[in-house]
Amino acid sequence: MFEEQYKVPKPFLTQDTMERIERALMQSLHETKEIFISYYLDGFIHDEYITVIDIDKQSNTVHYTDAFGLQTRLKFEEFVDIK
Repeated sequence: MFEEQYKVPKPFLTQDTMERIERALMQSLHETKEIFISYYLDGFIHDEYITVIDIDKQSNTVHYTDAFGLQTRLKFEEFVDIK
């Protein structure tokens, strides 16, 4: 209940921001390069260092490893920023 007051709406992304995110994800995939991303999940924005290992264009899902080596996946629309 306490967490509910800290939830934020999902940020609106411009076309330019979406293209920047897509370019960075592709670069991480092709160069095995770690990137710092922000994503929106359950009312909160999370930041994380990731390395992309696969992009499934059919399901718009990005598979990646985090800084701890754990494999995870997110939908492309959950990404909100790249730094």
